[in-house]
Amino acid sequence: MMIPPVMRPHRPVPPRYTMKVDADPSIPPNQTIYIKNINERIKVDVLKAELLKMFGRFGKILDIVALTSFWRKGQAFIIFDNVESATNALHEMQGFVMDGHAMQINYAREKSDIIAKGQGTYRPRPEGPKKPRAIKDREQEQLKRFERLQHDYLTGAIEGMTGPGDPKLIQALQAAQITFQAMALTKGPGVDSHDDSSRYASTASMARGLPNRTLFVEGLPEGVSLADVNAVFARSVGFQEARVIAARKVAFIDFDNEFNAGCAMQALQEHPMGDSTLRISYAKR
Repeated sequence: MMIPPVMRPHRPVPPRYTMKVDADPSIPPNQTIYIKNINERIKVDVLKAELLKMFGRFGKILDIVALTSFWRKGQAFIIFDNVESATNALHEMQGFVMDGHAMQINYAREKSDIIAKGQGTYRPRPEGPKKPRAIKDREQEQLKRFERLQHDYLTGAIEGMTGPGDPKLIQALQAAQITFQAMALTKGPGVDSHDDSSRYASTASMARGLPNRTLFVEGLPEGVSLADVNAVFARSVGFQEARVIAARKVAFIDFDNEFNAGCAMQALQEHPMGDSTLRISYAKR
């Protein structure tokens, strides 16, 4: 007796994949268009062939770029030989559904390398994939929120706070930080980068880094000792240990959690020590 094949239930496509989104009006016209929200299951060679068929009718295509890296999945760049062709393609194909996903099209934020070389304006770009602009902006916003919470914690501006080290407040801050960290994972691959086809913009490091329970201290005076550093930081709530590298005039200070570390950083930033001034940041993870 032949066993019938197992029929898998149809899974509806989430609305965010089929929703038509207008182009960003703040981006000026460009010979290169940027497409996102492409079905990530399509193989790159198949995707390029399909895009060539769909967009070739709008004008001469100089190149199609589709990448497979984590941050670039579900995205492609189509480079036309003139702006008019790119504009027509953007307007007519906006929202076109391919393999269950509606295309979301914008002009690229910068000229592609192939265009820049033809115009004599090409400049080499940093190598290696970088985080998209949207991810970097979200991380910076998370850091600002986190620092605002720490400022309120230090100044007692949070309602119901009884004093530094209040367990209830620390618990609330920890819950808030977990929420902020979860926000960074909400979009993942296919995030709107709006970058050029060969553009991997270098990531400017945030001044104090992402929250960490270990602080990195620079600017220690000549001949500093472990006892000197302990005398400054041991009074901070949650202090655990200091590690000093005297030859490099730096130290690592461990706290019991990120929040107490952040409070100490803000309280002791530019603290005078001998003939020096301390520069404090979160240690890199």
